[in-house]
Amino acid sequence: MAKNNPYIKIDNVSKWYPVKSGFKSNKKEKQWVKAVDGVSLELGKGEILGVIGESGCGKSTLGRILVRLEEPTDGDVFIDNVSAAELIKEDAKSFRRLVQIIFQNPYDSFTPRDTIEQILTRPLNIHSIGKSVEERRKICLEALEFGGLHPAEDIMKRYPHELSGGQLQRISILRAMSVDPKFIIADEPVSMLDVSVRSDIINMLLQLSREKDAAIIFISHDIALTRYISDQVAVMYLGRVVEYGDSDEIINNPKHPYTQALISNCASIDPEEVMEKISIEGEPPTPINPGPGCYFAPRCPRRTEECFSKYPTTQDVGEGHLVVCDRIK
Repeated sequence: MAKNNPYIKIDNVSKWYPVKSGFKSNKKEKQWVKAVDGVSLELGKGEILGVIGESGCGKSTLGRILVRLEEPTDGDVFIDNVSAAELIKEDAKSFRRLVQIIFQNPYDSFTPRDTIEQILTRPLNIHSIGKSVEERRKICLEALEFGGLHPAEDIMKRYPHELSGGQLQRISILRAMSVDPKFIIADEPVSMLDVSVRSDIINMLLQLSREKDAAIIFISHDIALTRYISDQVAVMYLGRVVEYGDSDEIINNPKHPYTQALISNCASIDPEEVMEKISIEGEPPTPINPGPGCYFAPRCPRRTEECFSKYPTTQDVGEGHLVVCDRIK
């Protein structure tokens, strides 16, 4: 959704990986896996943008690009009108404080030999937060208490393997928030947790984002959860955004045939809502040098011959609801 002065602007970001030719390959044209292909999104301070789509559509790759764990092939990210590339060039340490990521698997997020106290105090030490060891320890204790991890003194002494997945993910969020970031990427932060603890983690993330006034990109395949937490939603298919707009508008009034099928096959948060399921034919095409037409055309029930030869234009169907399709009903 276009804004007059967005805090975060993702401008035409792409990530293409070269395909190595096989021993007997006769192909002279260089081939690329287009994991992310020309993605542009915007969000303001304190807003949450949900990114949804099938596995392999490029959601996590986009997240890694935004925190510069991977360099984009093209495009850039602007934070408060300043290029991320320039921020890293001038002061990489400050960029790492400004932008944080919460990973999917909490068990892989920590060094197993470190205590929780060492895990939480390390970013404070790196970014010189707190004037003394005692003050930094107090910050960590207060964070654990806020996160519902009691008794905090006991938790500080433990190692990651002594805690549950839900407890570790809370600590992941608290660690990310401890340096006061302004842009957070949450990559499937609750997908590996029991349903019983998911709501607590999500509500904790929501509360911290409001208090810190941080912009969040929430990556998930759980549409009902994304609807609950997000202000806006972007739907990705094969590396590209195919629909984008207000969260309730996208979920209640999807226009792109892919979005319609995706939403029709997810569980509704309203027990009385009955939705007719829309099946999607076949498997997603290969992301290696996809053709000039619509990437969804081979599976689309509305496809025409033109869909295979020309990539569709982006249409604004009202209130910033953007749809990349020439066959909107």
